[in-house]
Amino acid sequence: MVHVLASIGFSLVALATLSFIALMLAASRDSIILALGVGRAPVTHRPRHPVRIRTAGRWQAVQPASAQPQRAAA
Repeated sequence: MVHVLASIGFSLVALATLSFIALMLAASRDSIILALGVGRAPVTHRPRHPVRIRTAGRWQAVQPASAQPQRAAA
């Protein structure tokens, strides 16, 4: 009977310790992600030089803001 009570007590202490560690990690989650450098910040690429678009008429005119930079296929 003593072994059963000791086992239950040890399990409760271990569970409390693990939950405390999980709580502390969850509280500092942003700092950990920032330190590891795996944050999901949106990547925005700005063109190095302004893009010029030659319009080909009223119906085929393209606004400079809608020009998407394209990368060559590897």
